Amino acid sequence: MIWFSLSKEGFSWNALFRFNLFCSLAIIVFTLVYEILFLNKERELDTKIVHQIDRERSQAELEALRKELDPHFIFNSLNTLNHLIVNNPQQAYMFNNKLAQVYKYFLINRNNELISIHDELEFIDSYFFLLQIRHDNKLTLHTEMAGNDERVTMIPPFALQILVENAIKHNEFNEVKPLNIKITLNNEYLKVCNNIKPKPYLVHSTGIGLKNLSSRYKILCNKDIVIENTDEYFAVKLPLIKQPNL
Repeated sequence: MIWFSLSKEGFSWNALFRFNLFCSLAIIVFTLVYEILFLNKERELDTKIVHQIDRERSQAELEALRKELDPHFIFNSLNTLNHLIVNNPQQAYMFNNKLAQVYKYFLINRNNELISIHDELEFIDSYFFLLQIRHDNKLTLHTEMAGNDERVTMIPPFALQILVENAIKHNEFNEVKPLNIKITLNNEYLKVCNNIKPKPYLVHSTGIGLKNLSSRYKILCNKDIVIENTDEYFAVKLPLIKQPNL
């Protein structure tokens, strides 16, 4: 009505209707554009918050899982050392020196989420030396590396130690029928396999080992370990993780 009075145009219902329709459409369009931009900004903010919470949750879970390894490692190592002190003090001394080197490696790498297969294999060689002192000639370890660069292909730290320890804990072996552990590498997995001869009695276990390893893989790369259990062998396949930016 103000427009009609200022423009000196004659009043017309059609003109008024067109004017109101144009204003309504303009308001609707601008409102939709504003809501789209506003809601999109809000969604981006919510997404950042969710991702931040997920990262913090993952870091907290990883930290908790790493802390589980520490008592697990100490528990088994001290049991072995206790046996050697009683039965062979000289070997106990050698075992203690090597254990110090292994535990130093553990302390250095306990806060790492990933480690190269090359470094992990060097660690498992030292660790297996401790096992051979404890079990004499009742253990064998064979490695076959093919299809990947060990220095840029990663796995969680101490994964091999958990699997070797698990094989020894649950199987019976002697010099005539040793426990044969084989580590093989292909383009997809690092496989740890051992022959099976279950102990005739119930083995006490903390239950941390394989569950820990499975949880770490799910958090780190959204993958899981693959377990193969037959009448002849037990094997665990560890998915390979490529080192970032390589």
